[in-house]
Amino acid sequence: MTELVNGKIGRRLRRVRLMLGIKVKDMAESLDLTVGHYRKLERGEHAINLSLLILLHGKYGIDLNYLITGRAREEDLARDLVCGNPEEVFFLLHRLLDSREKIYGDVREEGRNGDEKYC
Repeated sequence: MTELVNGKIGRRLRRVRLMLGIKVKDMAESLDLTVGHYRKLERGEHAINLSLLILLHGKYGIDLNYLITGRAREEDLARDLVCGNPEEVFFLLHRLLDSREKIYGDVREEGRNGDEKYC
């Protein structure tokens, strides 16, 4: 079972790397791994640990939900908005607006510092 899960995660990691246009050597170096170890991750021969997941998300913005489950957050949100009951939809929209307000505040603050992290 573990090998099956590792294989699926490894194939998704490879797919994302290819979509980003990154060579195996460059990806391995950026993660401080040997090329051989990185290739084993993509083949599912090694499990990806939590610190590596955090590094992948931090360096490349990889959606960890997609990497682990194969489903993108946007798909989950869209499904919940369409299929949820009114209370769930209200809750999701409220969270979305709160997030937007936080990001907008961060952008305004960073704009004063000359850094444009979100936009």
